[in-house]
Formats: sequence, structure tokens, C-alpha cells
Amino acid sequence: MTATWAVPAPAAVALPAGGLQLLVLQPSPFCNLDCRYCYLPDRQQRARMALPVLDRVMAQLMASGLVGPALSVVWHAGEPMAVPRRWYEAAFDVIARHAAGRPVTHHMQTNGVLIDDAWCRFFQRHDVRVGVSIDGPAALHDAQRRTRDGRGTHARVMQGIAQLRAAGIGFHTIAVLTRPALAQPDAVFDFFAGLGTREAGFNVEEVEAAHRQSTLQGTDGTAAQAITAGARAFWDRLLQRLAEAPGALRIREVAQVLAGLRDPGFGQHGGNAQNQAGRIVSVGHDGGFTFWSPELLGSVHPRLGPAVLGQLAGDAVDWRGLGQQAALRCWQAEIDAGLAACRAGCAHWRLCLGGAPANKLAELGTLAGTETLACRLGTQVVIDAVLAALERQLPISAALR
Repeated sequence: MTATWAVPAPAAVALPAGGLQLLVLQPSPFCNLDCRYCYLPDRQQRARMALPVLDRVMAQLMASGLVGPALSVVWHAGEPMAVPRRWYEAAFDVIARHAAGRPVTHHMQTNGVLIDDAWCRFFQRHDVRVGVSIDGPAALHDAQRRTRDGRGTHARVMQGIAQLRAAGIGFHTIAVLTRPALAQPDAVFDFFAGLGTREAGFNVEEVEAAHRQSTLQGTDGTAAQAITAGARAFWDRLLQRLAEAPGALRIREVAQVLAGLRDPGFGQHGGNAQNQAGRIVSVGHDGGFTFWSPELLGSVHPRLGPAVLGQLAGDAVDWRGLGQQAALRCWQAEIDAGLAACRAGCAHWRLCLGGAPANKLAELGTLAGTETLACRLGTQVVIDAVLAALERQLPISAALR
């Protein structure tokens, strides 16, 4: 559906000098799995970022003024470990050369099925921060995360995690919450508490990019209310378990809410990294780049066209003039209209700060919208549950450790 929120005339966009928080690089769109809820549109393509493209990308980024005293790089938007280690050895050298002494932290979010001793040695040698996608107990995981011939992957992911643990490599996890998962909070908590993860993150099954239907969508208002109530019950139970077992598990979403409440700037921020241009830069394997939500890479707006703002592998980008570029101005103006509407009408604004443009575009057909399934079930419900737990004086501060 397409909403009709008012959008102001596009103004020039001021990019934040030294404000880049995250560089997301797509080494390849290919993924060796075929997860039921995957949002990637080109995951069967085996294209790979050429090293000369990466060299040009880094040269242009370092000339942008966006990069601060340190650089955080996430290898994502496909299965990064489907690209050979020797490619990363060369790629890390390219990035280090352009970073010119700045510390660079590399992150890989992986499905975990390819982790072996050689990859563990690579992670150790380069101090790579590893995230593993796993949905919990085998029944939940294997229902969604399958090979291209339909086989579950839980056993192979657990083998990969065992390799990480044997090598002494810390890791975090990300799980996707489907409707069946919401009905099993104790099984989910017990699984991740016993896994050895540094932190467990829980993404609701979103409507996003190529994934157009979610098990969390209700067929009518009554069904949607029941799903929301189920999500709230899930988080209430997880928080109760946290209180009963201090230090057993750090949960990303709970820690984020608690950190937001303790932020000295609470109530003064105008948005988050996903909806403010220049905070996140996502670069495709071909050098095309965009700002905002990484999931926008490859997305097409019904009115504004592709989210890609330009090519970092080609001619020099006019970074000084980029804020005047029509595409950037129009995208940010529509995003800002959504932020204004959220700020005016949502009690969760000061912690959510406007949500993710990728979700608004996928669910509402516009960036100027407000509430989405993703923010209702993945943010609002969590905030409400945490605030209620604090009012009951549940000892949940261990989530920040």
C-alpha cells in the first residue's frame, strides 16, 4: 500500500564530518543457503567485488570527510564466508593501506556452516568480530534456515560454533523471531543462555526488500492484536528469566533500551544512524553505494527509483556537492517527513528515534510513514516490556554487562 504523508520540499543535506559509524561492504550477493525469510534479491548471483573496485571505493571514502579516527567494517549482504579467505587477506590489506594508521575493526555476520579451523585462524589473525545467525533450537532453526535442497542447517551451524568456542573466539548471535518462536520463550532463552554467545540479538521476521510476507502479519485486526500480545508475552518472559539468572545472557534489545534510558542526550536526538545520511555507508559488490538502512541497497522506491546514490568505483564523487544531489535530497526529505510524524505521534520516539527507512519503504511504500510491523513488534513491544520490568523492580541490569 502507498500512504500519503506530506513531504516537505527537499533541502540540501549536511553530511556529518567524521560521522561515519559503519561501513557495510558486500563482498558478494551470493549465499549458500536459501532461508525462507531472506530479503536479499540476488542471493544466487556469484559475482564478487573486484579488488580494484575495493581499492577505488576506499580511496573515495577516505576523501569524503565522513571517516573519523577509527573505521568499523561489516562484511554482509550475502554470505561473506562464501568468498575465499585469500580474497579477504588481500582486501584487508587494501583497507589497511587506505586507513592510513586508523584502527580498523572487521565484522562478519555469517550463517556459520562454513566455519572450520582455517577460518578460525583467520579470525584470530585479524581479530575479526564474528556474528552467527542461528534461530535457536533445531526445530525453530531448521524450519527457516535451509540449504537450497531443503535440508536443515542447525547441526552444521552448531559444529561451526563449537569450532569458535574451541579456538577461544567470542561471537554474538542473531536470531529471527517467527510466530512459532514467540510461543517458546523458555526454550529460546535456555538455548542461547547455554550457547556461549557474548550477546543474543533478536530480529522480528520483517517485511523487507525481497521478503514480502511475514508469519507475524495478521490477516485482520484481531489476529494482529493477538500476535502483538504474543510478542509482549515473549519479552515479558525473557525479562523474567533474565532477572532469575543474572549474567546468564546478554540480550541486545534489552541492553539497547537500558543504554538509551541512561544516555545523557536522552530526548535530544533527531534520529538514528539508519535514518540520517552519512552515518552508515553501504557499498554493493559493484561499487554502488547508499546511506541509511543497509537493507536499502538494491531496493527501488516507487517514486524516487533506486536507493543507490552513486558509484564509488567510477569517477571521483563530488562529496562537497553530494548534499545538493537531487536523489539524496529527495530520499532524505521523505525520511525526515517520517521522522517528524514519528516524533509527533509516537510515545516510543525518544528511544526508537524514527526506526528504519527500509522497513517503512517495504511495508508502507513510502519513507514518510510511521508505524510498521517491524517497529511495533521489534521495538515498541520491547520498550514497553523493559519499562514494565523496571517498574516492577526486576533486576535486569545484567543485560548491560
